[in-house]
Amino acid sequence: MISKKNILLITTTLSILSGCGQEQAPEKVEVVRPAKLIEVTASSNIKHFNFPAVVEALSSKDLTFQVSGQIEKLNVREGQEVKQGDVIATLVQRSFNNQLQTAQTQYDAAKLDFDRAQRLIRENAIAQTVYDQRLTQLNVTSAQLDTAKKAMEDTVLRSPFDGVVAVKHAKELDTVSPTQPVFTLQTEGAAEAMVKIPASLVTRSKQIEPIETVVVLDAANQYEIEAEFVAALAQADERSQTFEVRFGFTPPEDLVILPGMTGVVKASLRLSSDAQEEGQISIPLSAVLSDSEGQYVWKVNSETMTVARQNVQVGAGVGEALAIESGLVAGDTIVGAGASYLHDGMKIRRLEN
Repeated sequence: MISKKNILLITTTLSILSGCGQEQAPEKVEVVRPAKLIEVTASSNIKHFNFPAVVEALSSKDLTFQVSGQIEKLNVREGQEVKQGDVIATLVQRSFNNQLQTAQTQYDAAKLDFDRAQRLIRENAIAQTVYDQRLTQLNVTSAQLDTAKKAMEDTVLRSPFDGVVAVKHAKELDTVSPTQPVFTLQTEGAAEAMVKIPASLVTRSKQIEPIETVVVLDAANQYEIEAEFVAALAQADERSQTFEVRFGFTPPEDLVILPGMTGVVKASLRLSSDAQEEGQISIPLSAVLSDSEGQYVWKVNSETMTVARQNVQVGAGVGEALAIESGLVAGDTIVGAGASYLHDGMKIRRLEN
């Protein structure tokens, strides 16, 4: 006979075994799938380019004497500012002055002879040939006098424009020839930025409309200085296949610009031959899915990070992109890759590269 104590023990044991045999239902875990997201933008045929640039003087000229001689005086130094017409160097003038005095004396004598012959010819007192000789002599001595005056003037070297003396090539007492530089003079203020443009862009030059061009100097990158096209070489560099192009600019008055400084020319250009029209929306082929109801994309709610089906009207394709005629606007966010594994309302997270 089973006692009450044994019955209580058996009941307790069965209760424990019954509780251990029951399995708890697992909690449902929400799946958050990673996906590559794309922000929809409208295409633009305005392109932006940055070209490394080197500053050059707007005008640079080697100054030479027009006659040979010995330098008597150099009146300027490198880096000095000069004005147009300033005397910057002179030659020893002794021999030129002697030549001028001789030419003047010969001309004065020829003028007297001609004036006398002119009076006598009116009186038929001399032959016509004598008169002609006197006239010829006057013309010859007049030309010689002009040459001597010009040579005397050429012993003085003047600045042809306002600028800065960049280089001094000679020193006092040097003997120089007419082709030998004495100074290199460069303009101050307005300058040019020289850049190298790739041949691929030059071939499309007739389809390019400049919108904005500025120069930013490495030494003063807080300034964006407006620039304009000046000139371009028609011959490409054989090694780099680039063309030299120059842009003119005028720096602010408080900025000193010197040749050799470096910077960047920033150009905004409208390329009229771009395949995509201005404002056209295009998305990658991988973002577009299709089924019996048509073509669609997964549009992302940026606040909840959930996706919803968005039907789209697809236009012509360009390479790996499809033009979207309707269904999307600039600023929308869509799934660009991994769209095949999504469903309406599914939560996603951005796939970082």
